[in-house]
Amino acid sequence: MEALLDANAALRYLLEDNPEQAEVTATAIARGAEVTIEMLAECVYVLSGVYGVPRSRIAESLGILLEEVSCRRKNVAAAALGLYSGSSFDFVDCVLAAERQECGREVVTFDKRLGALLGKVGD
Repeated sequence: MEALLDANAALRYLLEDNPEQAEVTATAIARGAEVTIEMLAECVYVLSGVYGVPRSRIAESLGILLEEVSCRRKNVAAAALGLYSGSSFDFVDCVLAAERQECGREVVTFDKRLGALLGKVGD
């Protein structure tokens, strides 16, 4: 059975602030661990809010992680990280825009700012 990483494990791996836990996570990744977009959102929240990591660095680090693990919606996750890196939008808004961009999904929103982003990613 493939392991599912939680944000805490992924953060230990990315930050390398606890070598033992980072190694456990690295082993799980080597065995084919999976991440979810929800877990990535939590990592974005912690890296930006707690550690003050710049958006571009967050997107780069999580993008590298995405290359090392499986993710059922990897194309959406990667597109969302790209949108997040180059904007001031919340990561979850970027995920919604990526769903539209990558999967052609309609997003119902009353948020004018999100609506503008959705218009940029188009049909």
